[in-house]
Amino acid sequence: MKNNFKILPFSLIIFFIAFNLNATEKKTIEQGQTWSLIKKSNKLSPHNSKVLYFFLNDAYSTYQARRFNDWTEFSITDGRNLVRLNKGDRIKIVKSKHQNRIFEVELLDGFEKNRKYFVIKEDLISDYILVEVSNES
Repeated sequence: MKNNFKILPFSLIIFFIAFNLNATEKKTIEQGQTWSLIKKSNKLSPHNSKVLYFFLNDAYSTYQARRFNDWTEFSITDGRNLVRLNKGDRIKIVKSKHQNRIFEVELLDGFEKNRKYFVIKEDLISDYILVEVSNES
């Protein structure tokens, strides 16, 4: 009977890990998809806004800084090279860069709409939700 009490928590942990892995695998990012910003964001607030990057190099530098936790060497991004977003702004995936770590996107809302920008994959997954899938080939 004591062994059952030890196995039960272990099996629950395995179940939740497998469920979480399944949930992350379903979020495949493909060309033509439209994503909408769901996190709290205000374009007028520089410390409380989600951003897109004008330059691929700025997005990749920020990605590297997060990855290696070295903000002095990697991340040198000018705030003027960022597009700040409001909650609900939509982006369309154009193509992937740097082995699917960075994505080129087209902004569909706001003053800067119909222009190409860059977003980091982790930001896309955590801050946006998939709205629609376009079947472009």
